[in-house]
Amino acid sequence: MFKINQIFKHHHDLKPLLQEADDRQQLQQCWSAVAPEFSRFSHVLALHDGALTIAVQSGAAASRIKLMETQLLQKIRDFCQNSRKIKGLNLNAIKVKVQVKSRPQSKHKRIKAPSNRALNTLETYANEANNPALEAALRHFIDQQRHD
Repeated sequence: MFKINQIFKHHHDLKPLLQEADDRQQLQQCWSAVAPEFSRFSHVLALHDGALTIAVQSGAAASRIKLMETQLLQKIRDFCQNSRKIKGLNLNAIKVKVQVKSRPQSKHKRIKAPSNRALNTLETYANEANNPALEAALRHFIDQQRHD
């Protein structure tokens, strides 16, 4: 059975995709090495015309990266000089795109209505309560539950 890499290498039309994936992986490793404080909430999208495009999860992170762009570019250049795989990377800018992750709607757990037995027990406690505020609260709750 062929490994997926072998399939990509032997198929002429798919070979560029394998190279692009490898290049992006190398850039991501570079980004993670030079900007570990950002790597948790960002990733490399593309490298085009000397600009490295980074996706981030928030506007605050995007602002921090833009403020540190000069230092980050220098760190990337230094990393590339010492790297065997990424040589001659000519970067002149870092573009940042904010891609806010959508959060799934929180599921509201439906609370079961108390049984009649439970409501009768609460009513007994309301009758025996020595605290008028507690009695009023219990009666209000019981009335709401019985009318819903």
